[in-house]
Amino acid sequence: MSARTHDEPQRKGPRGLFAGLKKFNTKFLLVTGLSVIIGAVLNIVVARQGIHSLSQKSAYEIESGLNTANREYITNHLADKAQQTNFVLGQAYADLQTFADIVQEMVDHKGELQPVLDAAAALPFLHDKLEYNAKGDWYQNKSDEQTGVVVWGYNGNKGTIDPAVQKAVDDTALLDLILPSFKRRGSEKLQIYLVGPKSHPFTRVADYADMGTSFDATYPGHNEKNWYDFFFPNLAESWQQWLKDPAKLKALPSTVTVTPPYADAAGGGIVLTAFNPIWTKDRKDFAGAAALDFTLGQLIDSIKDVRLAQTGFAFLVQSDGNVLAVNESGATTLRLSSGASEEGKGVGILQQYLKNSGSEAVASLVLPQDDRIDYHEITIEGEIYIIALQRLARVSTWMDARGIVPEQWTMGFVVPKREMYASLVAAQSAIEQSRTSIVTMQILITVGLLAALLLGVYLVSRRMTGALVELSTGATRMREGDYSVRIDVQSEDEIGQLGVAFNEMASEIEAYTNNLEDLVSERTRALEKANQEISELNAKLAQENIRLGAELNVARQLQLMVLPAPQELQEIQELDIAGYMAPADEVGGDYYDVLQSDGMVKIGIGDVTGHGLESGVLMLMVQTAVRTLLATNERDPKKFLSIVNKVIYQNIQRINSNKNMSLTLLDYSDGSLKLTGQHEDLIIVRADGSLERFDTMALGMPIGLDLEIEDFISDAEIKLEAGDVVTLFSDGITEAEDTAAQQYGIDRLCDVISKNHQCSSKEIKDAIIEDVLAHIGYNKVYDDITVLVIKRV
Repeated sequence: MSARTHDEPQRKGPRGLFAGLKKFNTKFLLVTGLSVIIGAVLNIVVARQGIHSLSQKSAYEIESGLNTANREYITNHLADKAQQTNFVLGQAYADLQTFADIVQEMVDHKGELQPVLDAAAALPFLHDKLEYNAKGDWYQNKSDEQTGVVVWGYNGNKGTIDPAVQKAVDDTALLDLILPSFKRRGSEKLQIYLVGPKSHPFTRVADYADMGTSFDATYPGHNEKNWYDFFFPNLAESWQQWLKDPAKLKALPSTVTVTPPYADAAGGGIVLTAFNPIWTKDRKDFAGAAALDFTLGQLIDSIKDVRLAQTGFAFLVQSDGNVLAVNESGATTLRLSSGASEEGKGVGILQQYLKNSGSEAVASLVLPQDDRIDYHEITIEGEIYIIALQRLARVSTWMDARGIVPEQWTMGFVVPKREMYASLVAAQSAIEQSRTSIVTMQILITVGLLAALLLGVYLVSRRMTGALVELSTGATRMREGDYSVRIDVQSEDEIGQLGVAFNEMASEIEAYTNNLEDLVSERTRALEKANQEISELNAKLAQENIRLGAELNVARQLQLMVLPAPQELQEIQELDIAGYMAPADEVGGDYYDVLQSDGMVKIGIGDVTGHGLESGVLMLMVQTAVRTLLATNERDPKKFLSIVNKVIYQNIQRINSNKNMSLTLLDYSDGSLKLTGQHEDLIIVRADGSLERFDTMALGMPIGLDLEIEDFISDAEIKLEAGDVVTLFSDGITEAEDTAAQQYGIDRLCDVISKNHQCSSKEIKDAIIEDVLAHIGYNKVYDDITVLVIKRV
């Protein structure tokens, strides 16, 4: 045959665009092009990674330099500002101490200065014209005097000042020449004043202030308690504690005592007060206190000019975390919430603690414990801030109920990191732009070179692959059935050799095709003969299967026929018995029987190893042996079981089998159940519901293993009362598996028997079988299932 018939399938190759992919020329171009593209891509990737690495190193160097410069700038600026703040506060403290020294000299030399003090108090320019305010119960001079003087109502009696208090006020009239100058000169201050001793406190203040009216409006009830106790509890007592320890007092760097911020009653806003106690001449009590107020605004003004990038700020905080000074922008950044101490308990201390901040990072901020600058970063609401902290000079601070405690305030600088590193971001952006430009140029150059290279490769490959195209055309014609095709070979290279081989192959195929029809006919006849032989063999196998199935069915029927019938079980007195057996195969290896002879009931249950026809035959042997011995009136249980074993052992040896079986025999008579032989546990549920399990392993050994087993056989006796239930079973019950390979188990069997022990034996048996089958579900049954329920009635 020189061509294919019309019935032969035609091979169809890809059409359209994909047809070109089959050409060698196209593949050659693809391989070459892909190689160039991969090389170019790798070149671009390496170049890009190199530039990226260079930009990272550059950014790292710039960042390192910026880190050093920023740290140095911030720490130096903080140190300068802390020193400046110490200087500003120190200047105010120095003014206060100078004023206090003058007053202390007046106290220490009062005897010598008394004529001068009396004369000064009598001068119209210095005389204090105090008037009584009945509504507020206080005494106060008018605003045309040099200083404001107020005496509280408890220092007099409804319009009349106590003479001792009046004398103390007059002795300070000379201060009208000093206080206004102290207010105007030196450090900036809101007001400077003198407070009398705790025994009769009064206040002389410059500039003049209507303190009585202001206190009535701001601090209701202030005139009902001593001035010190109402406004500054424990302040006077703390100073008196200093006097009790002269060595400690002398060791103090300064007796200046500062309060936290509070609302000024005279309308000065949020202020800080610095006190300096005045002692009596004998230094055993304090004779009053010099004081000055400066506003929180002054503190803020001293640090608000700090310029850290665009939005950086400074703040001042006490050692307990109470922020004394911060501008509004800083308070917002730190998420601070402001408040004051409870009203009616003196000055309302301003409270804006770091620990109460709305930012967790700020709330957990730890203040420095030494004089070194603490420099680190924190994250507030997702933005990173640089924070630097430094402690200021130590100062004694009144802390309300705690009295006076030494503490050091801390100054802090906070600046957004992005602002400090703006130059780094700009440099990184410029580097990224340059990198993008370089990579773009590389891609354009690579694409141009690739196009030129592919064009050259195409022209060269087209000349090289002409012979391959002719060879491909010849192969196509051969595929279409033209076996007479030959190609013209003009070269001696590998392609030429391939052409020669093609021509030889075409000749062989043409010759083979011409002889193919005879060969097919011969092979067809051989296949038909083989098919006929197979059909005959299948018919014989089908007949054999029918015969074997019939034999197995007969064996199964014989096995079931020897089981005790329900009518036979019902004739047994005192016992209600129900049994069930289902083999895993057509013929099972489980055995149970119930026989009655001369007033005694013989019950047996056993399990032959394995299952199937051989196991079923062995089970029939045991049943025959037991029934035969019972007919011979053999009453000794041990001897009975020993004889059964000998018979079974000899039969097993004769048929050359390796089978054996477990077997337990039970003799019932007059409420007594005697057991011999080894099998599964006996489950006993008493009439009262109590459950017992009797292990039979010690009562014998498997039947058919050895000729003589009498020495291994023992017996046991169990008393049965009315309502007691005994359950015998094979391991097909307890080892039944569900689809998850979980076994049924003896515990579940015991539960079913216990729940149904008051039912009849048949109902108990049915409940057991139903529960076992429900457990197995759609899983395969691997072993025979046997159960025998005995209930005494």
